[in-house]
Amino acid sequence: MRQIGSMKPLIAEELLLLALRPDGVVSVNQEMLDYTLSAAVLAELVVMDRLALENGHLHVRDPEPTGNPELDQTLHHLTAHSGPPPAFTDWWVSMYTPERRTRLLAALVRQGLITAETRRYLRIFKEEVYPETSPAPRAALHDRLRAVLTGAEPDARVSALVSLAHAGKLLPKNLPKPERRRAQEMAAQNPLGTLVAQSFDRAAKESIGRIAGGTAT
Repeated sequence: MRQIGSMKPLIAEELLLLALRPDGVVSVNQEMLDYTLSAAVLAELVVMDRLALENGHLHVRDPEPTGNPELDQTLHHLTAHSGPPPAFTDWWVSMYTPERRTRLLAALVRQGLITAETRRYLRIFKEEVYPETSPAPRAALHDRLRAVLTGAEPDARVSALVSLAHAGKLLPKNLPKPERRRAQEMAAQNPLGTLVAQSFDRAAKESIGRIAGGTAT
């Protein structure tokens, strides 16, 4: 993974790498992915101590810009928010936009981790894909995840990464059961990731209920 000075990869960037297949195709539900990436921006600001999550609400601790446009846009909007601290779930849902994924993909291209390609099929259809330039960054990311899932002590950033990867169903499919259980335990201990997972679970149940209701009529 790239390093710029002391800057580490964004949690959202690493989640996006997990979502991409080596051939550059998004391998998960894209709407869920976009919600997960929005949550990752908030998680990053919490890890940086710019925000605090207290009793399910977001509090601005430090409004100074971070230097990253993706983070600073959200921090600015929260700082400008009038009234009581907003509920995390309400603010997170309001942040939803597929454009964030587009911006993060462009950032990964600039870092040289992926390339942007347009593939055509059946001569008339085209698809934007983002194949990896090397398997090394993905392998390094998987190694970091495996390390904490097999006993290494996670820091706050890795804890948030695992929690959101678990909630967004982005963890590698071939994880052994003990590592999956460890991921579930870590997710349950992360308040932000827990709120995201609960929201996804509710949405899935409501969707199933609507389908069942439509079938029954």
